[in-house]
Amino acid sequence: MKYYQSPRWSGEFLDCSMPMTFDTYSVCSYNCLYCFSFFQRGTREGDYLSRNVKWISVDRVKKMFLEPDNSQFGNYIKKRYTMQWGGLSDQFDEYERKHGVTLELMKFFREIKYPISFSTKATWFLEDDRYTDLIKGADNWHFKVSIITNDREKARKVERGVPSPEDRLAALTKLKDLGVAGVTLRFRPFIIGISNPGHKQLISDAADAGADSVSTEFLCLESRAADRGKSRYQGISDAAGFDIFQKYKDYSSGSGYLRLNRKSKEKFIDDMEEACNQKGLRFYVSDAHFKERSHHGSCCGIPEHMDYNRGQYTEALVKAKKCGEVCFSDISEPAKELFGKLEAGKAVGYNTNTTENRARIAGWTFYDMMRYHWNKPKTAKSPYKYFGGVLVPLRVDENGDVVYGYKGK
Repeated sequence: MKYYQSPRWSGEFLDCSMPMTFDTYSVCSYNCLYCFSFFQRGTREGDYLSRNVKWISVDRVKKMFLEPDNSQFGNYIKKRYTMQWGGLSDQFDEYERKHGVTLELMKFFREIKYPISFSTKATWFLEDDRYTDLIKGADNWHFKVSIITNDREKARKVERGVPSPEDRLAALTKLKDLGVAGVTLRFRPFIIGISNPGHKQLISDAADAGADSVSTEFLCLESRAADRGKSRYQGISDAAGFDIFQKYKDYSSGSGYLRLNRKSKEKFIDDMEEACNQKGLRFYVSDAHFKERSHHGSCCGIPEHMDYNRGQYTEALVKAKKCGEVCFSDISEPAKELFGKLEAGKAVGYNTNTTENRARIAGWTFYDMMRYHWNKPKTAKSPYKYFGGVLVPLRVDENGDVVYGYKGK
């Protein structure tokens, strides 16, 4: 058979602490209407839409980790940076229940003690001794359980085929009791009209269930979606009680990929941070806006004893908040070690979007791109623009790089 290719490099490597992201399957059995993977992989006919599932080669992945020098992921693996498992598909979904490929690799990763951050909505695997025996006592395995609302009916409408919010809250408790490194409520995507007004209660319930942290991010809409995609947004609108597409047009800047403006999110961020503080939870924001509220530079909520890539903009943002300003040299060393020889045009899974863009960055490494955007504050991917003006350019240092200052709330 033709195997699915994974891991891949995240398109968000500029600000991502775990840019090597891994999936077991090419398709997810769940049918969440907001799924960004649908718009990335399913906007054209093919295996994704026909549910023709493929999975990774277990032998190839094992070889990659045992012989890292033969892979472009070698530097990442040798540094033992935490790997994100579940970037585009859920590794514990119904395909896993049928095929068991994730289980085979979990045995291997437990043997070599590799640090992993799992992201899932599934619960069934926590009733299966084959999985729980491997998870028990894994002090470098972190689990994020996704729950976007405590409203059972709204969840049923938007997250088709997914266990109920109550079942997922129970999963937090089971994971905590198994003694893993950490358990995070993945409150993503936060969808206004669906995630609220019960957002503070959900965080409180998650804390009582055993979560030690919360990671949140607001839904973004792809306005260029085909009719098939727009019908999914209509389903979200029906559950929310208003036209979500129109709301995003009214409260977003730009066109194409629509991200709500900073002001429209602020109250909800304040609410969630307050709820976390009341319960003693660490708070993280994966959204470009308010990312400075994150407890540390890995916005997925991994505990501090687990290592991650610090050569990225979120780490710079958190440092600027602490110190008042930040230089490129504060992140350049780990960035160069990881990305200095990784050509963007050859990076596995990295989407260069257009032929024109591919030509423009021909020969550039990820490190080159990171430094370019750092030093071009007017570009959309610069720390100034991307974080919504929280980092502002101050001056140029002796290396010719922009120094950014922190502009707080």
